[in-house]
Amino acid sequence: AAALAYMMISQQDPVGLVTFDTKLGANVPPRSRRSQLPTILSQLTKLKAEGKTDLAGSLIQLAAMLRNRSLVMLFSDLLTEEGPMLKALRNLRHAGHDVIVFHVLDEAEVTFPFQGSLQLHDPESGASEPVRAADAAEAYRKTIQEFRDRLDRELSESRIDYVPLDTSMQFDKALMEYLVSRRGRY
Repeated sequence: AAALAYMMISQQDPVGLVTFDTKLGANVPPRSRRSQLPTILSQLTKLKAEGKTDLAGSLIQLAAMLRNRSLVMLFSDLLTEEGPMLKALRNLRHAGHDVIVFHVLDEAEVTFPFQGSLQLHDPESGASEPVRAADAAEAYRKTIQEFRDRLDRELSESRIDYVPLDTSMQFDKALMEYLVSRRGRY
């Protein structure tokens, strides 16, 4: 998000930031001045990935705030109810906004590198469940890949860019690959 904000401000494009959990949080209105970058970076450094989120509700609130056609870039793990989330994203696109979804997962959420007996803890609900890694690994990886494939297909059908990322990737390389592929399409 910081790298994209820097690139866009360098091109004198207006950049803003809206954060959310169960409701909208920080709101930095779009500006194209260089002084905008420290404000955005300050808000980004305050973010903590914890607690519950209402992705669909927050996207609906965001759509109501946007007065002009905009480029909306969402950075999320997308671990929420799919139906309402997809509907909210499609509504943004239908309203004329260009939407890019950066699906960011922890490397362990993608590869499931665990061994032995585990106690998996859901940070949003607080629930825990005992699991034998050997029994769960293959099914888990298949489920995550199916989830990503389904999101890619659903979002592509709505002309929404989907960029799957995980924390093992070098962000600059992943970002450049995406930007080059996007430039080739437009």
